[in-house]
Amino acid sequence: MLDPIKRLRNKADKLYQVKLIEKKPRSVVSGEPTEVIHHYIRKSQSNNLRYDYENGIPLTNKEHCQLHLSGDPDIIARILKANGQEWHDDLQARRRIPQKLNKSYLEEKINELNSL
Repeated sequence: MLDPIKRLRNKADKLYQVKLIEKKPRSVVSGEPTEVIHHYIRKSQSNNLRYDYENGIPLTNKEHCQLHLSGDPDIIARILKANGQEWHDDLQARRRIPQKLNKSYLEEKINELNSL
């Protein structure tokens, strides 16, 4: 049985995907239907941006795999073109803000995601 924090994190992770796919229905790379939300700043690099709307990039599964497996520079360029340098700089600045994934934070994020 998962501990309560892992259960809340898994719930928030799933909700992040579902809600952002609803709000961002087209891939920024191809315009095809969104199948997955990619974290521009990876989850392992920033708890603060893990559930951030602006950090969620709508992609197809194929694009997501290309990005993770090869770091395809064309996909990265298209993401940057679609969102702009200010967006990139803002995420880079906020990525280093420390954040613990504790019960109250995860519950807050679940409530925020539910209200999207």
